[in-house]
Amino acid sequence: MTGSITKNGAELLSVAQAAKLLGVTRQRVHNLIKNGQIIACKLGRYYYIENVEVERYQNQPMGKPYQPRSTNTP
Repeated sequence: MTGSITKNGAELLSVAQAAKLLGVTRQRVHNLIKNGQIIACKLGRYYYIENVEVERYQNQPMGKPYQPRSTNTP
């Protein structure tokens, strides 16, 4: 598939297109969908992801939140 699909004005991307935008493998995108980190809709046997969902995933902070060390030593 070379083009994109639109649903209610939102652009839908295939797993391969989302993987290319995110710079990861297709398997990684499938794992993100399975873990609920990216929301996708399934049409037939293929998953499609809204463009805004990919942008939301890209803009979320990475890593663990900062927690200062305790200065109390026994």
